[in-house]
Amino acid sequence: MKKKNEVNIAEAIQYFIREHGMEERILESMAIDGWHDQMGDFMKNYTERIFVKNRVLFIKLNSPALKNELNYGKTKILDYINQFIGKTYLEDVQFL
Repeated sequence: MKKKNEVNIAEAIQYFIREHGMEERILESMAIDGWHDQMGDFMKNYTERIFVKNRVLFIKLNSPALKNELNYGKTKILDYINQFIGKTYLEDVQFL
């Protein structure tokens, strides 16, 4: 039987993350990991820099042609990364 002051480990970790204001940074990290996971090793060669600011994923690519092609599939990429995260976090993807 559980005592009133006992919680499972998942609840304790979620509480710790929320209380220390780390939820946003963890989601940003997951978004970056989602880009690498969803796009594969091929894209690592073309990705120069990647960061999240105000729920927008910014990706600096070294190929203008690839940047143009990816702009056509922005909504699909956004959906894939949000699915990887497990919730709707990102609002947009910008290719620089």
